[in-house]
Amino acid sequence: MTEYQVKLDKGVVPTKDTKIILANTIKVPPIVWDWKPEQEEDAKQAFDKAFELGIPFYDTAEVYGDGESEREIKRFRERYSETDREQQVVATKYFPHKERVDFPRVLMSALKDSLDRLGMRHTDLYQIHAPIHPASIEVVADALADAYEAGLVKTVGVSNYGTEEIERMHTALKKRGVQLASNQICYSLMRRIPETSGLIKLCQERGVAILAYSPLYMGMLTGKYPVDGPFPEGRKRRFESFDKERLSNLLTALKKLADKYKKPQSAIALNWVMAKGAIPIAGARTASHVEQNYTALDFLISEDEVAELDKWSFEGENNKEWQHG
Repeated sequence: MTEYQVKLDKGVVPTKDTKIILANTIKVPPIVWDWKPEQEEDAKQAFDKAFELGIPFYDTAEVYGDGESEREIKRFRERYSETDREQQVVATKYFPHKERVDFPRVLMSALKDSLDRLGMRHTDLYQIHAPIHPASIEVVADALADAYEAGLVKTVGVSNYGTEEIERMHTALKKRGVQLASNQICYSLMRRIPETSGLIKLCQERGVAILAYSPLYMGMLTGKYPVDGPFPEGRKRRFESFDKERLSNLLTALKKLADKYKKPQSAIALNWVMAKGAIPIAGARTASHVEQNYTALDFLISEDEVAELDKWSFEGENNKEWQHG
């Protein structure tokens, strides 16, 4: 087993045995599973398949299904031995509702509720869901540090934080002797602004791992949808906003590489994320989804192939509401 801090070394082929170390504390595989409450039997099989394949890193949040996602993980984990459960890395998130103003009490209370739903004494990674908390970053950092010092979390992270916010959170935690482990951001070939803005570089320089959610951009990068649609109603406006010629070129480039490597198109898009030094958070509603996403391991596209995909990628944008990074 080869271990790395924050990201894979350049040119390293990611495998299930490759481990990235978050905050010098927890060892994780180079791919994460996005855990939302789905049809329970399918979700159970997906959970088990990830464990079977040796990539048991699950990311959830208190707001997913109003806590049901966490309860689901508890039910799935109960069937495993204590030794097996120790191999399962579970990350969850605190949602900064505007009425949650009394720090650290509100964060500690929410964390204990999450741990109760998960059936865990401590969680491996506890994240702030978005930089929209009414309290200052420094106050939130102190609450996270309190949770760490209380032994309720092994590591702490954030999500959707921009460059200035990362600097402040990293600095505030460092004053308490706590390393900021991760920044979970929307990052893919359809949204490269975390890279082009310098956010990813900054995070990695500070020892902060990048967890990339929506790496397949709601299925667009899998080749599931033709450039001209039709698209699902909830995604139609967003998908139709992209330049069709550029999108067509991007999907063609992905398909070409998929044919070359004899992999699903989704595997190429996920592998590109890993080649950029980030950890993709892959959605998986069924065991077959896990198996398909697993094919993103055991190979690495070349620098020239990365550059070809970059050429047709989209920068995307941030917003003032919650997506700052």
